[in-house]
Amino acid sequence: MRTIMKCCREVFGGSLLRLMLVACLLFTLSGCSVFMAAQLPDKKNLDVFKPGVPRQVVLAEMGLPSGYENRDGVRSEVYKFKQGYSQPVRISRAVLHGTADILTFGLWEAVGTPAELVFSGTDTMVLVTYTPNDRVETVEYFKGGQQSQ
Repeated sequence: MRTIMKCCREVFGGSLLRLMLVACLLFTLSGCSVFMAAQLPDKKNLDVFKPGVPRQVVLAEMGLPSGYENRDGVRSEVYKFKQGYSQPVRISRAVLHGTADILTFGLWEAVGTPAELVFSGTDTMVLVTYTPNDRVETVEYFKGGQQSQ
């Protein structure tokens, strides 16, 4: 009788321990894609790059430029940013990942986390030149840009 109890304890005890380790691993991994989807960059309003828009409006939306030049009274600035997603898109992506995590017991993270790394926004670089009264004159997209609108 003792050998049967000892055998059962070894089999179930070892399985229970493995199950607990797997459950802990899944719980620590789960939610990563959910968090990544919720933390995606905001979608920038590219309408501020239309001719005639004041420089202050561009600065309010884009922040400080990553580079600038003032040649012969003509100001040119380069803006680098990651064009993100609107809030409803970010929320729906996070809900999708959370639901998939629950339905697959956390296995979705093997797909969801790399997908969030790949689809985390579009790197965009824009050159803006201003008129002497600090209004947008011309805009040139070097990277990203037009497809982000």
